[in-house]
Order: sequence, then C-alpha cells, then structure tokens
Amino acid sequence: MPAPSHPFQPYADRYLDHTSAGDVKPTAFQIVRDLELEDKLQEKVILITGTSAGLGLETARALHATGAKLYLTFRNKAKVEAIVKELMASYPQGQHPTLIGMELSSLDSVRQAAKQFLDQQQRLDILVTNAGIMGVPEGRTADGFEMQLGTNHFGHFLLFQLLKPVLLTSGTAGSPSRVITLSSAAHKASGIFFDDLDLAKQGYRPLLAYAQSKTANMYMANSIDRHYGAQILRGLSVHPGLIITTELARDLSDEDKRMFASIAHVARSAEQGAATTVWAALSPRFNDHGGVYLADIGESGPAAEDEVLVGPGYAPHAYDEEAEEKLWKLSYQAVGLEGDE
Repeated sequence: MPAPSHPFQPYADRYLDHTSAGDVKPTAFQIVRDLELEDKLQEKVILITGTSAGLGLETARALHATGAKLYLTFRNKAKVEAIVKELMASYPQGQHPTLIGMELSSLDSVRQAAKQFLDQQQRLDILVTNAGIMGVPEGRTADGFEMQLGTNHFGHFLLFQLLKPVLLTSGTAGSPSRVITLSSAAHKASGIFFDDLDLAKQGYRPLLAYAQSKTANMYMANSIDRHYGAQILRGLSVHPGLIITTELARDLSDEDKRMFASIAHVARSAEQGAATTVWAALSPRFNDHGGVYLADIGESGPAAEDEVLVGPGYAPHAYDEEAEEKLWKLSYQAVGLEGDE
C-alpha cells in the first residue's frame, strides 16, 4: 500500500508539545477506554511477544482489560509469572493469560513456541511482535544471522508464517485479523543492506544494525498487508516514541546512552508508548486497510527535514515495494520455508 496521502491523526492535539512537560499524551489503557472496549473482546485471542517489561508489559496490561484471551511469550518465566499475577490483580475479571517460552534468536525455539500455541488454540485474532533487542555488540543468533536482524526480524517472520493459517481463518470482513510489528523512528537511519546484511563489509555498528532491523519490521508489516489484506489479514507497523525507561536500551554503549540522554526531554512513559500499539490492534480504522506506519496514535507522514531522529515521520525508503518484496522472499529462504505466492 502506498503511504497515506492524508494521514489520519485523531490525537494530534495531544502531541503538539513533544516534550514531557505538562504531558497529556494518552496511555494504552486510555485507548481501550476511548474505543469503549473494556471487557468487550472475550472471544478474541491475542499473542504478544516480549511482555516481561516496558512496552510489552503495558500492551498486555491494556489488552487484558478488553477481556481477550492473551498468550504471552517470555524468556524469564519467573518474571512473567509475577506479571500475570499483577495483571489478574489489577483486572480480575479478565481471562487468565497463558505463557509460552520463546527465544527469538533461535528458530528452533520459535518453532517450538508456535507448536505450543497451536496445540492449545486454533484461533488468533491479533499478533503483536513486540519483543526485540537494541544496540547489542556484534554477535550471531543460533542460526548464524546478525543478532539484531535475526532476533527482531527473522525470528518474528518465522513466527508469523507458522501462525499465519490461524490468523487467516480467524478474521472476518468486519473484524480482520491483524499483525502489529514494533518498528521505530530508528528506521530512518538505514534501509536494508541486501549485500551486507551482517554489516561485515562496512563495519558493524550496533545502532545501524538496529536501524536496519526496524526497517525490516516495517517492511514485514507492509508485505503482510499487501499479500493478505484481501484475505482479511492486515499488517501495521508502529513507532512507540522514545522510551528510555525500558530494558531495551540496556546494551547501549556509554556514548549512545549519552546521545539518548540529550533528547530525554522528548521521552514518554512505557504506558504512553504502548498506546499506538494498542490503537493499531483495536481501532476500527484498520478494518479495511493497513500497510501503514503509525506513530503518536495516528498515521505518520513523511519526516520533516528538521525532525529529530525520534520524531514520528517516516523515511523516504519506508514505502518501497521492491525492497519489501526482496526482503520477503529472502526471509522465506532464511527461515527455511517455501513461499506460498
């Protein structure tokens, strides 16, 4: 789908001031209330990756309040079990979430997690690929991929493909299934280096590798919508805003941490950052279209020349069907699947 010519931005007045002073940015739970969906989605099934802290936790907290059945993936079982207790205590009328262990840096682990889900459930209305790593030192996944691209993109690509059959059978014309990928404004720093995916030729830089993976997340959502939108399965990508309080930045170098500290005045809370994800998952706006990049609880426009790196606009390479399709086919090969097109 081409970039929206007239982006829909229903909360634009809440983002006129991008600093955190006098903050009026909505939270994820406020979106559920605004859409009048508290305890209204008991028949829906939602799977969220990476829910032990930060954006994933706040996304799960808000979606739990809809009454939907949640499946939450984890790496640290004790941590996520404590979170489930917290969710049930804060909203006891919600359905008890089911936990699934998964390590995105291992395709075998992703396959096992998908099997565990499908052994229990033959419905999936919303998949939120929230988990991710950022700015880690150079390394390889269990399958030999550059660590950030392998974890943030290839792991989620395989998970989507394995769950695609139930996503396709769960949607209806009035309520299509959805895949929400967590991209980032960091995508503006890099397209996809098809001849240097691991950045070995140019020299590995942690934040450049992260940026490439975030463009890949956007391309995956765009491709899902293009390939399956007619089959009532929509794809959307989300920039949550600058969230300094999450564990995502734990591996950043001291220099990169100082850089982010210099723009901390435009940061927002995890509860606010998760609002765009929840809006993407629930808003009726996307019942009949998708393949768009969202930020500030709205459809993004092109980035202004003077926009800060973490601003809501998208890069010129954000909507590139040729590059999206190239990555789509490459990803099938990378995870050992044959394309179905």
